[in-house]
Amino acid sequence: MKVIGFFLAFLISGISCQETTLTTATTHAVTATTAPRFPDVIAGLSSTGQFTVFIDLLTKSGVLPQINSSLHFTVFAPTDNAFTKLSPDAFEAIKNDPAKITDLVNSHVVLNTNLRIHGTMEDVLLKTINNHQVRINTYNVLHTVTANGVNITVKNIPIVHGLAHGIDSVLVAAPGNIMQIALNRTDLSTFTGLVISSNLLNFFTADKDITLFAPNNNAFSKLSGNVMSYLQSHPADLAETLRFHVVRTITLFSLGMIHGVTIPSADNHHDNLMLLQAADGSLNVNTAKILVKDLIATDGVIHVIDSVLIPTHVLVRIQDQGIIVG
Repeated sequence: MKVIGFFLAFLISGISCQETTLTTATTHAVTATTAPRFPDVIAGLSSTGQFTVFIDLLTKSGVLPQINSSLHFTVFAPTDNAFTKLSPDAFEAIKNDPAKITDLVNSHVVLNTNLRIHGTMEDVLLKTINNHQVRINTYNVLHTVTANGVNITVKNIPIVHGLAHGIDSVLVAAPGNIMQIALNRTDLSTFTGLVISSNLLNFFTADKDITLFAPNNNAFSKLSGNVMSYLQSHPADLAETLRFHVVRTITLFSLGMIHGVTIPSADNHHDNLMLLQAADGSLNVNTAKILVKDLIATDGVIHVIDSVLIPTHVLVRIQDQGIIVG
């Protein structure tokens, strides 16, 4: 009898173990089939309802297979509102030209990089499919993150193998470095001429993260002849004045400018520049009004200003000569 009881107990135990094993296997199978999957690019962007125009262009571009075959990628997707900032003619020209559609999409996609926006990101550089540069900056005080100076309004949209970020303007490729852009602008010919005559071209191109407040030609014409004569006859003071218009090791776009903030210039004394915002929303640096902002360059950004900035130590030496400035 004891033998029969032991045998029955063994059978029941075996059945119980088998049921446990089956239950565990079933649980694993359910977990595997119900694990959340990230959407593909189209589904991920569609989920927010903000990117219908870009989704249409993306579908027509023929770039999707290249994106989907990439192990990692980052998409900077202009919102529908971003496309309304383009002129109607410019947008129509893009929509009606397959090559322009592909180029626009390629300018907003980075392959082999899965960029998650978090923390502080200063001058993080990426390359798009068509080799355009995208520069990422965070301005923590303003809770703002930019791509080429454009506001990133929707961050870290999850997609299979990648991430997407919504931006409020279409990205514009940098046409060259700081000095190449300045040299191609007729309104900056006086400034660039002085940079060249002062042998400062290397200074203005050595840094890869630079902010330049460039005085236009009218700004120099506002200086008295005596002031210009002094600067041109005192090369060291002219060089200091030119360097005073530069901020090195940081790219400061207009979205990152805060009223009352001071930043050290690149002159030899590192004299401060102060950012000011007028009641009408316009931006000033010291006494100069920013006329044209956010000219993106491969090595930073240019803001065109309406006055020449003269550092205090140079200003004192000019005034010591009995020359009136202003």
